[in-house]
Amino acid sequence: MSPAAAGRPRDPAIDAAVLSATLAILRERGYSGFTLEAVAARAGTTRPTVRRRWPNRRSLVVDALASVLAVPPVPDTGCTRCDLARSVRLLAESLHHRLPAGVLAPLLADCAHDAALHRRLVESVVAPGRQAAEAAVRRAVDRGDLRPDTDPRMLVDLLASTVHQRALLGGGPQEPQSAGPLVDLVLRGAAVDYERLVRISETPPALRHLH
Repeated sequence: MSPAAAGRPRDPAIDAAVLSATLAILRERGYSGFTLEAVAARAGTTRPTVRRRWPNRRSLVVDALASVLAVPPVPDTGCTRCDLARSVRLLAESLHHRLPAGVLAPLLADCAHDAALHRRLVESVVAPGRQAAEAAVRRAVDRGDLRPDTDPRMLVDLLASTVHQRALLGGGPQEPQSAGPLVDLVLRGAAVDYERLVRISETPPALRHLH
C-alpha cells in the first residue's frame, strides 16, 4: 500500500457493506461456510481491502455480530419479578433473534486461543445484556426485594444459563413465556418475601409504589 493510500481515511460505506455482507453470508452458509472471499464479492470490494480493515475472519465476525446488537435498557417497572423476566427476554432476543443462528458457539471456540479477541467478543456481544440484568438485580436489592447478600453476577448466571445453553448448544430460541417460570424458580430462593413480589407483579403499574 502506498504512503498516500496508507494515510487515506477509511470509507464508512465499505465498512458497512462488508459488515452487512458478513451477516448475510453467515445466515446463508453458517460459520463453517464463511470466507473473506465471499464477503468481498458480496460487498463489491476485494479481499485485500477487507483484510486491511480486519486481519482475520474471526475479528470481522465479532464486529459484524456487535453491529446488530444494541445496548439494552435496564428494566425498571417497579416490579422485581417483571424486571428480571424482561431481562431474560432481552438476553434471548439478542442471542437468538438478532444473531445468525449457529454462529456463536463455533466463533467462541475459534477465539479460545486469542485472549484479546475472546474478551472483545464477550464484551461486545454477551456483556451488555448481562450488565443490564445485573443492574436490575442491584436495584431489587436496594429496594429490599432481594436479600442484601444477593450476588448480582451469580443471580444473572442462573437466569441467563438457559439462554446461553440454547445459543451455544442449540435447541431453539427461548420462548418468551418461559422467562416467567424461570424467574419464579430463582426468586423463591432469593426473595425476602416471594409472595409479596407476586402480588406487586399482579398490581397495575400506577399503583405499585403503594407497596
